[in-house]
Amino acid sequence: MRILGIDPGSQIMGWAVIESDDNSYKHIYSGVINSKGIAGIPDRLWFIYKEVTGIIDTYKPDAAAIETVFFSKNQKSSFVLVQTATSAMLAALNKGLSVNEYQPMMIKKALAGYGRADKDQVQFMVKRLLNINGALLLDRSDAMAVAICHINSVQFKNRLLKDAASY
Repeated sequence: MRILGIDPGSQIMGWAVIESDDNSYKHIYSGVINSKGIAGIPDRLWFIYKEVTGIIDTYKPDAAAIETVFFSKNQKSSFVLVQTATSAMLAALNKGLSVNEYQPMMIKKALAGYGRADKDQVQFMVKRLLNINGALLLDRSDAMAVAICHINSVQFKNRLLKDAASY
């Protein structure tokens, strides 16, 4: 299973392609979509859409997983964040991928075992699971965490279905 994980951002969006064979994880590639220099929301959304489409065309994931957007006190920045996440989702849907959303607390619990883990704890587990040494940008590690969370979720559901079918 090959998953595109997306960590939405209003200017920097992390993404990662992670593969799993049920026993291990493999980091295929990751990066960021930087739309800081693009003036105007429509142009930024179009840029994100095209970038996500290109990532899907290049790495051919089976599905996409994205962190749900939580709202902050600044409504304008929250609205832009929702729009950028939606642009990424539409790109994935347009390419025929299923899109799965995960809340930040669920992602943290899936990786660190605690829903209120801090970003450093999640990043530590991402690096450990993917055998990554050295520095790793938080936007990229967050996207990797989203992909791993989805892989774990799918594998858990598949085990439940297999167990239920054996009764």
